[in-house]
Amino acid sequence: MKNKSIKPVLVNYGGAEKSSFDMTPEEFKIASNSIFNRAKEKAFSKGLPIYYGKKGKVIAEYADGHTEIVS
Repeated sequence: MKNKSIKPVLVNYGGAEKSSFDMTPEEFKIASNSIFNRAKEKAFSKGLPIYYGKKGKVIAEYADGHTEIVS
């Protein structure tokens, strides 16, 4: 990202009924999907993409659904 004036969108962790260390794999998957979806909503509402790693690449995903490989 070359524009230094853009601030990252931070999503507060929490809201789960128990610690991630005490979750079953299924509960952890549900919680992580929820956090990911909240991050997308927050970023997209501000007109920003969300960045995540997939298969060793950094991906930018935009509100319209298109993705770009960043690195």
